[in-house]
Amino acid sequence: MEVKHYKEELSAFVHDELTDVEQLAVADHLMTCNECRCELDVIKMGAAFASELRQAEAPDAAWANIADTLDAKTAPQMGLIPEASFFNLRKGFSFAFALIAVSALVVLVWVGLFSGESPYAAQGDRIRVTDVNSSLTISQNTANEVNIPAPQTETNVNTSSTNQQPLLATREGWQVETIAGTPRVGDGSATAKITVGELLETDAASSARISVADIGTVDVAPGSRVKLIGTGKDEHRLSLEKGKLYAKIFAPPRLFVVDTPAGKAVDLGCEYTLEVDAKGDSILDVTSGFVALERGGRESIVPAGMMCRMRKRKGVGTPFSAASTAKFRNALERFDFSGGGSSSISEVLAEADLYDMVTLWHLLSRVSKTDRGAVFDELSKFVGPPTGVTREGIIGLDKKMLEVWREAVEAAWFS
Repeated sequence: MEVKHYKEELSAFVHDELTDVEQLAVADHLMTCNECRCELDVIKMGAAFASELRQAEAPDAAWANIADTLDAKTAPQMGLIPEASFFNLRKGFSFAFALIAVSALVVLVWVGLFSGESPYAAQGDRIRVTDVNSSLTISQNTANEVNIPAPQTETNVNTSSTNQQPLLATREGWQVETIAGTPRVGDGSATAKITVGELLETDAASSARISVADIGTVDVAPGSRVKLIGTGKDEHRLSLEKGKLYAKIFAPPRLFVVDTPAGKAVDLGCEYTLEVDAKGDSILDVTSGFVALERGGRESIVPAGMMCRMRKRKGVGTPFSAASTAKFRNALERFDFSGGGSSSISEVLAEADLYDMVTLWHLLSRVSKTDRGAVFDELSKFVGPPTGVTREGIIGLDKKMLEVWREAVEAAWFS
């Protein structure tokens, strides 16, 4: 099956110029398409460089060089070229204009990179520009070098040093903003930063907001405990030990992870609420995009508008809609965590409706083979199997067929 790419839409995607439906379609595609993610890296890196350029007056010597180039005494005489040739008079003016434009651009870049007014001035400042799989971070420290790594790798322009640097190596930590009360970090003192290994704790009257590198924010609710596990170019990781957080992340899939006692929540470009109770069990509620819940080789892909439970001693459950009936959710919970088996599946299927299509797709690979045909038939009522997807193939857990049907289910869910 031919895969549709979204390269022409990526610039509008970066600048949030698409409709909500289009944004979700592109974000979903980026989860699995490395080719488009690489293209996104280039677009975001270019946008980051462009945003940092500053206008400044060009040096007199630069304008003198341009004038000399265009001077009639040194430049080719257009009148000496035959009128019928490719270089006619009109095209000669076009050529001259293009030369001026290019020269001016060179001057601007020269001034932007090397003048004292530029953020990239090489006068005792060290600038590190690091790609985060399409999220750029620019940090500045004292030294005489400029490091501009290519996507996925980090190459030091200063040949005197070949050490690779982690993404936020020059930062003291992530910014913490007090929303209410007095959140505590580390040794218990109030602080504006959280560093790797430190805990952020809120009591019943306090809450805080963490800036997750340059990819989003996490709001920590009252009565919560969060730990910064690590931060680097390939992953940013928190641990929610208890309480509740709300994450709003704009980043490539799988860059941001939250651990809980029952499993981990892997961001796929989204907004969500994650809560951990006193027993270590958790529940996820996704409001935008997708989140993957993972533990022990089991994964649930939870789209916006759905929820999913994780149990500390049982692992990851099956996603369900908030619109599902109480009977449906109770039967699903028995199947996931209490060994409900075929009897629970029968009740799930009896209660299923259109809003349960995502749940039914997940159940295809989780129920016994004897129950799989019944799940296939129920899902087919709401989202017909695409061309090439057969009942026999799904019962046999054909991976390609399952993936094709998943895409159709997700398209129907967001339509």
